[in-house]
Amino acid sequence: MAEIRLRQLAHSYSRQPASEADYALHALEHVWEQGGAYALLGPSGCGKSTLLNIISGLLTPSHGEVLFDGKPVNQLSPQARNIAQVFQFPVVYDTMTVFDNLAFPLRNQGLDEARVRTRVEEIAEVLDLSAVLRKKARNLSADEKQKVSMGRGLV
Repeated sequence: MAEIRLRQLAHSYSRQPASEADYALHALEHVWEQGGAYALLGPSGCGKSTLLNIISGLLTPSHGEVLFDGKPVNQLSPQARNIAQVFQFPVVYDTMTVFDNLAFPLRNQGLDEARVRTRVEEIAEVLDLSAVLRKKARNLSADEKQKVSMGRGLV
């Protein structure tokens, strides 16, 4: 994907918003281009998670469109959008190895084990996790857990 574009995107959790105060996200336009480095910052309750959930397809916006490479994706399921979120506090399965944590989403998609192994090893190399692939996640440092969480999004 080369671009994510938001077009007149707004969201209210109210069924019948009566005023601007009823909106969690006020109408916005934005473009993220491939290769850019972006940060989404703001105080608690300002709409960061709402926005990410809309982009990911976990939430349908009240108004506007989300476009991936110029194509509207509002009607696509989260799986069909092929996008992932990585959270500030990593979610790893402590009883699994790093390899199995990284392989988890690929196996859920039904990929064959040879493809799973190749993709996991590629991402582990990029994130400098190759040396800990056989280690249980519960034995990782905080930064290693964050890398594993990011790796699951990347695979």
